[in-house]
Amino acid sequence: MEDVISKLAEIESAASRIMEDVAVQKKKLSEENDAQIKAFDEEADRKTAKELESIRRDLEVNMEKELDNQKAETDEILHKMEKYYEAHHEEMAQKLYDKILRM
Repeated sequence: MEDVISKLAEIESAASRIMEDVAVQKKKLSEENDAQIKAFDEEADRKTAKELESIRRDLEVNMEKELDNQKAETDEILHKMEKYYEAHHEEMAQKLYDKILRM
């Protein structure tokens, strides 16, 4: 009977050690998993920030080009208006004078 009790005690002791080892391994795996998740999140954040910066730079370049185009168009329109005024300012003044007199 003592042999049976002794064997049961050994089995229980071995089972306890196994359970402790499992708990240690579980904790280690959990820590490794947390580290991998953290590394993945950091890499994703780094890639996202890099992509956003690239998009921001592209938008700034496009905006500068658009502003340059609008400035060139505005300058061209202004030049045409000045040229028209120089060519027709006497006629325009006469029309304005005539309108004022009719009032």
